[in-house]
Amino acid sequence: MGKNTREQLLFSKMERRRRSIGIPFIVTVLVIMVGMIAFCCYAKYRPPKHDESAKQGTVEPAEEYLYGTAQTEFGYAVEMAANLYQQQNGDVNIYFTNPISNKVYLRCELIDQKRNKVLYRTGYIEPGEYIESLHNSRVANKQYDITVKIYAYTPETFTSEGTTEISLKLQPW
Repeated sequence: MGKNTREQLLFSKMERRRRSIGIPFIVTVLVIMVGMIAFCCYAKYRPPKHDESAKQGTVEPAEEYLYGTAQTEFGYAVEMAANLYQQQNGDVNIYFTNPISNKVYLRCELIDQKRNKVLYRTGYIEPGEYIESLHNSRVANKQYDITVKIYAYTPETFTSEGTTEISLKLQPW
């Protein structure tokens, strides 16, 4: 009987040790999973805001801006300046236009390619609207290689209708 009792004591010590490690581990994993599920269920997508500086109509910038239209692979068009110049106050005249023929909202970002940092950002604009200038007085007055990212959204749901990238140079004043 002594041997059997000793085996029972060893087994119960090992079982207690396994339980003291296993149960907290399982509880921790379950708490993390519940937290992730709650985050996914309650995190709401917030669509971009309408750009306050958007104007109705068409724009005719000076020739040196090389203003033109680009047709995207997603079926919408974008009109904007290809020559971008900083102004002394940090503004950039971009003449970003959403043609009236589009059925999507557009917004854009100017990103410094070297640091992958957003220099300028717009809110969305509706078809038939344009943004003349972007404002950011903290951008250094120097030449930047930039990527202009143009985002398109379905008006009712703000689901993506594609992203277009254009590589340009931002010139100092």
